[in-house]
Amino acid sequence: MNDSVVISSSGRDIPQGYAICPCCHGSTRIPVPENLRQYNLAGYDKTTDTLACDNCGGQTMNLKALGYTKKRNPEDTEGCKHEYVGRNAGNCYTIYTCKCGSSYDIDSGD
Repeated sequence: MNDSVVISSSGRDIPQGYAICPCCHGSTRIPVPENLRQYNLAGYDKTTDTLACDNCGGQTMNLKALGYTKKRNPEDTEGCKHEYVGRNAGNCYTIYTCKCGSSYDIDSGD
């Protein structure tokens, strides 16, 4: 078995230092918040009435939720519930970083 991968109880491969996402519990999908139902949302699945989880990857430009997130501390049993802070890095380019070290960027174009 590869030392860099842990197999979760759900059968999902999770890299070392990561754990199941506390928001979607590994499913990669979250319920649509009531206050957002009126909008046409990226990542929306009409069949399940869910969105791509915005804690484990659905918040990125490629909308690929993974079902796991980085741990804040090695002894944590659950992945980080991210608290991203945005920083302008260019005209329409923003980098979002969490206390756990996870980051992603959005380039909305000019």
